Amino acid sequence: MRKYDFAWMLPVCMLAIVVAIGSLLLSAAGLISIVPLNKQQETYSDELGVTGCGVMDTSVADSLALQQALQVPLSGDSSQVAVIQAGQALFTQNCAQCHALRDVVVGPALMGITERRPIAWIIPWVKNSSKMVANGDEYGVKIFNKYQKQQMPSFQLSDKQIKSIVAYIEATTDRAPSVAYAPTAH
Repeated sequence: MRKYDFAWMLPVCMLAIVVAIGSLLLSAAGLISIVPLNKQQETYSDELGVTGCGVMDTSVADSLALQQALQVPLSGDSSQVAVIQAGQALFTQNCAQCHALRDVVVGPALMGITERRPIAWIIPWVKNSSKMVANGDEYGVKIFNKYQKQQMPSFQLSDKQIKSIVAYIEATTDRAPSVAYAPTAH
């Protein structure tokens, strides 16, 4: 009986494993997808005015692994998935330059924002924080002072768009412990 040389199989198998793990990680990060966009999600994103920023061309809803990580329902309410998808794109376009979810960048970390402030406060803050600071909003003044009086720019976002950003932040907040970032008075 003739023996076969299988030494070549180990590197090939290792390469296949590396490619599979890499694909899984890229998919979880929302950078690649094998699942096509749902037409309803495209329509909702268009309604919110999400145009993409070139950072990624897929959405939260595209990745099964990311849906599970964000605890997004995998079936049933696809409109919530679309809201979170739009919120992620809007966050990347408008917020990520100065904010992270868990870390302080230029401004505070946004993880757990709805535990610190109600949506009724968040919406006018995003639209025009300088007006709220000028009007003496106590919490707004504390944030302004804590972050070296760095003025947050005003954003021309609709209430619906801001709520979708908050939905994205909340979906992410649900999968990790929240850290309190409440400002202290100086």
